[in-house]
Amino acid sequence: MICRRFVPGLLLVCLFVQTGWGGVPAEPELKTVPGGSVQYYLSLPKGWSPKSTWPIVVTIEGSGHDFLRNCRGFIQARGDGPFILVTPLVTSNGNDPADEKAVLAIVQELQKTCAGRPKFFITGFSAGGHVTWQLIFHHPDLLAGAAPAAGAFRGRNIAGISTAAERVHLPICGFQGDKDSYLKYLGPQWLEVEQLARKNGYQNISHIMVPGAAHQPFAKEVLNFFSTVLAK
Repeated sequence: MICRRFVPGLLLVCLFVQTGWGGVPAEPELKTVPGGSVQYYLSLPKGWSPKSTWPIVVTIEGSGHDFLRNCRGFIQARGDGPFILVTPLVTSNGNDPADEKAVLAIVQELQKTCAGRPKFFITGFSAGGHVTWQLIFHHPDLLAGAAPAAGAFRGRNIAGISTAAERVHLPICGFQGDKDSYLKYLGPQWLEVEQLARKNGYQNISHIMVPGAAHQPFAKEVLNFFSTVLAK
């Protein structure tokens, strides 16, 4: 895929990579950060053009590390929405600080090459919640919004909490299924991290219990939430 500009002879190819034939969502492209080793799946939205800027959504997969399935789910949920979707292939479940650095490097690359907006959205499913909360607590000034989805929290690699003014109104919404088999663990973890966040000045926090839902990334709900943030 060519993100920097449209080359006339390759325009059709670029559009196919974005949307597929006949409106069928295209497969995401596996890419690597230049000069680095971290890979990520990337999917540009329908109608992408470098003449505009586009909101980036980073989706952090859980401990199952089925990155392609995670990205495909968000592509399906996005439909004709404007989001650049990126799923980093980070594997430490928040135990290695390099995962957080990798996410930031990927976002910076997309801001340079794919007209990504200065602030990005992030969502983390299950164990992906660890990296999600690291970014919430360390870099609220870089985020447009955050949505842990059945997200875990055990304080992994939380090296201090930012005092940036942006933390106060940063939109954070957690999604949880009331039929989640891990609810007895994740429920108390949400209460713990919400209390920690509020204690440190994060005020725009909500939590939605989804009736009948099991352990899942809530792609549709997450993107709907981010859409409401964009609309404000």
